[in-house]
Formats: sequence, C-alpha cells, structure tokens
Amino acid sequence: MSSLSHKFPLALLGLAFVAIHCLIGGGRPVFSLPTFALLGAAGCATLWIRRSDSIAPSKICLLTTAALFSYLIGRAAIAPVPYLARADLFLMLGCIVVYLLTVLFFTSHRQRLIIVGLLLAVALAHTGVAVVQSWIGEEFMLFDFIRAPMGARASGMFISPNHLAGYLQIAGALGLSVTCWQARKTGWRVFLGYATAASYVALLLTQSRGGVLCAAFSLLVWGGLAIHVSYVKNPRSLDRALLFGLVGTLLLAGAAAWFISQHMELRERLASEFSRDIRVANWQAALAQFQTAPIFGTGAGTHLYLGRLFRQPELQLDPIHAHCDYLELLAEYGLIGAIGMAAFLAAHATSGLRALRRVVRSLRGSVLPDQSGIALLVGALAAFAGLAAHSIVDFNLHMPANALTMAFLFGILAQPDSAADDPRLARHLFAPAAARRLLPFLGAGLCLLSLVSWPGEFLSERARRQLFSDEFLRSATTGAESIRFDPWNPFTYFHRGEALRLQAEREDKYTARQEFRTAADLAYEQGLRIFPQDENLLLRRAQVLDRLRRFDEAEASYLAAIAADPRLTVLQDFYRKHRKFRAASEPEPSP
Repeated sequence: MSSLSHKFPLALLGLAFVAIHCLIGGGRPVFSLPTFALLGAAGCATLWIRRSDSIAPSKICLLTTAALFSYLIGRAAIAPVPYLARADLFLMLGCIVVYLLTVLFFTSHRQRLIIVGLLLAVALAHTGVAVVQSWIGEEFMLFDFIRAPMGARASGMFISPNHLAGYLQIAGALGLSVTCWQARKTGWRVFLGYATAASYVALLLTQSRGGVLCAAFSLLVWGGLAIHVSYVKNPRSLDRALLFGLVGTLLLAGAAAWFISQHMELRERLASEFSRDIRVANWQAALAQFQTAPIFGTGAGTHLYLGRLFRQPELQLDPIHAHCDYLELLAEYGLIGAIGMAAFLAAHATSGLRALRRVVRSLRGSVLPDQSGIALLVGALAAFAGLAAHSIVDFNLHMPANALTMAFLFGILAQPDSAADDPRLARHLFAPAAARRLLPFLGAGLCLLSLVSWPGEFLSERARRQLFSDEFLRSATTGAESIRFDPWNPFTYFHRGEALRLQAEREDKYTARQEFRTAADLAYEQGLRIFPQDENLLLRRAQVLDRLRRFDEAEASYLAAIAADPRLTVLQDFYRKHRKFRAASEPEPSP
C-alpha cells in the first residue's frame, strides 16, 4: 500500500493523464500546459517521499535516456524560431518527469496498475465519444471543441483519428495483459476485458489504416510474448500455448473481419493503397530537409516551414508534420538525434525482455503467484512495439497524450520493480541518487514555465476562436492582450493582423479601412520579425499592402512567400491576381 507521501504525486500524475485526454490530447499548447503544470507539481511533491535503496533501474536505460534528452533539449534551445521549438521543449520535459516518476518513485505493481486502470477508463471514455461520432453525430466533440470534417471517422476526445488509434492500441495491449495475468476478482476482470474489447472496436471506428495494421502487429508481439511466458514457466505447456494462441488469433481475425464487413466506409478505406497516400510526399520532403543539415538537423519545429519549402507538387495541404516521427526527428535533430533514439529504444526493449524472462523464472513453481509483473511487462512491450511501428506512418509521439503514456511505459521497462530483488544484477544496476535529487527541481521548473506561458497561450487561443467566429474587433483586442503576456508567439500577430484586415472590409469609410489595414500590416510585420519564413504572414501582408497601394512592398512580400513555398499553386494564383490588380491601379504612362 502506498504511503501518503506517494499518494499525492500519484494522484497528480493520474489527474494529468485525465486532463490531457479531455483537452484534445494536448494538440495545441494552451491545452497541454495545464497537464505539464500538474506533472511539474507531481515532480515537486517527490521531495516528501523517503528514499528507497531497493530502487535499481537499468543503468543503460538511464544513460541512454539522459544522453538522448540532453541532446534534444540542447538542440531545441538553439532552434532558428524559438517559439516553434517551445512545444518540443515542454513535451520533452513532461516526458522526463513522467519517466523519472515511474522509474524512481512509482515502482510497486499496485501503483502502476492504478495508472493502467485509469488509462483503460480513459479509453472507455474515448470509445463512447467515438461511437457517437461514427454512428450518430459525425462532428460531435466534448467540451465544445471543434474538429475538421472527416465523415464517420471517429477521433474520440482527440481531433485526429490517427492519434486516437495510436492511443487505443496502447490501451488494448495493456488491458489484454492485465486481464490475462493480473485480474483475480471477477468484477475487475469483467471491467478490464470490456475496456480492452471496446478499445479495439473504437480503433476500427477510427478507420486508421496504419493504426489497424500496427495494432495487429502489437497483438502478434503480445501473442509471441504470451507463448514465451508459458514456455518459460512450464516447457511442457508449449503445445497448449500454441493452440490457444492459434485459436485466439483466428477468433480475433474473424471478429475484426465481421466488423469491417458491416462498415462500408471502413472497408473501402482499409482497401485503399498506401502508395496513393499523401504520406509519401511528406516523407520525401522530410528527407530533402535532412540533407540540408544531416549531422545536427535543422532545429526543432523547422519542418513546419521547411516541409513547405521542399514539398512535392502533389502535396498541396500544409505539411505541418512529416507523418513519420523518425523522419521528422532525423530532419530536425540530425543523425545524432536519430542514433540516440535508436539506442534509447533498443536499451528499453532489451531491458524489458530480460526483466520478463527473469520475472517468469522467479514465479515458476509458485502456488498462487502474483503475476502483476508479467502483465505490466508484456503489456508495455506489446504497446511499445505497436506504437513504434505506428510512428513510421504517423506522428503519435508529437501528440502529448500519447507521448506521455509512452514515457510511463518506458519507465516500466527501465525499472521493472522486481529487478532490484535479484542480487545477481547488482553490477548492472545502480541507485540513481542524482536523478532523485534532480526531479523536484525539474518539476518546479516545468510547473513555473507552464504557469507563466499559459496566460499568453490562453488569450492567443481565444483570439483565434473569436476570429473564426467573425468577432474581429474583439479578436484584435484579445490578440493585443496576449502579446503583452507573450510577445514571441508569431501566430498571435497573425490572428491580430487577420482580425484587423477583415474588419477593414466591414468599414464604409475609406479612411477607416486604410487605418485598419495599416494596423494589420504592422501586426504582420511584427510576426515576420519572429518567424520570417511563414508564408501565411507573408501572403496576408502582401494582400494588405496591395490595398494600401504600396505595390513595390507587396511585390516583395508575394515573392518571399513564393520563395518559402515554391510548389504551392495557390500562391502563384494570388501573385497573378496581384499583378493584374497593380496593372489596373497604376496610371497609364504619359505619351
């Protein structure tokens, strides 16, 4: 049973997981900062937890983690556009806090199973919303959030079906493991089994091809680990384990096939070829970006604008992310970051597999063994395999809800709890006193930075929503308030400029229109000082300059926008309109 000193930070960690899912997975900074503040508070609360000498995580896991995140944070700190790197910095700090909490403090099976149960409860909430979106109200969202039209594809409390699929494959693997190896009470087993089945049903409702395929891969890994566990515990049970595995695979495949056959849109989407997917063009742009700075990368957040610069002609949607976590990491952090990530993943996979074999052997011959360690390790390894595969075709690790969940699972793999009880491992393990002392300060810094950053982000988000609601004057005023709190956010200047530009179109008097346009031009110019490569700021400023009859400046702004995104056809259309407008507005030359 956890002491009171453990319960408070554990409650904060659980609340952080719930909050991030209720706030669209933290997909925008304003929605992730409350969670990071809670995580920071949880880190601070560990000051009151007494040290335990029995804690001995894998040394290689902690060393690879420290090396990787030190490099990533240092590289992000010197990114060309600091605001674009801010999301990566907060996410990395949040992941480190969750990881260290799991490795150093929440090491008992009971504590970890509480978090797993909470994650499965969240998956049930996602499933309920997903069912409504798929069969009743396609654009339904909780808490008045808005998602882009995407037909019957379910996204749950996220705004992207792909991110929901990524989370549900994690929840499914964990739920399946805990149901099979840990649950003893009938009511608890029924809840876990229902949550697991619901997770996989909701995953199918997302119609995510990558999610479905990678969930199948996760289940294959889970099945292989389950057979391995059965064999290590009792080598004579191998035939029976293989039979159960085959039957289970056939039942799952049959259930999935029946479900897909009843859902026409899902059937058509899964039948479409990946070769026709726009992801290929995203990957080509990321590789072209990587070639410009192969060793250290181009910096955190730079794919937002370099993806535009290197976009393929068939890619006309804004390539915000590369749709491959590994390629985006390679492009932004270079070979050093990619090698560090490979070492990090390999170290944790190896640690988890070794721990699983050790735990199973320690339980051999026990009358009523506690198999919680098996449940946690098999679930963590299968979920890790599924999301690692899914990250090839999506950017789940850039979604805070999924990244923080994976940080928790990596913590389980780095410190499987039972490792410290085996004296033979003493030479491979060590008590990380320095990390324990670091966590409260790290938590305090994360909490303080989150609280300081939140007012500016909150007002910027409010200005954005007011802009989309056609409340232009209120949006401009709110944007100005946001800038006072955070003058480094270029998107706030864009929202303010847009509000002023559109308000000018409502004015009847020519003088008033020009005054609003002049103010809009100033907002765009201030945004470009922070983010000079942003085609949106450049384009809108050029349009305002046209209306102000400052044609030479408008020409330069149009050309800069085209240089930043040379293969976006709509920019060429706007430029042609500018040339026609300028020709019609300039007086005829004197004979």
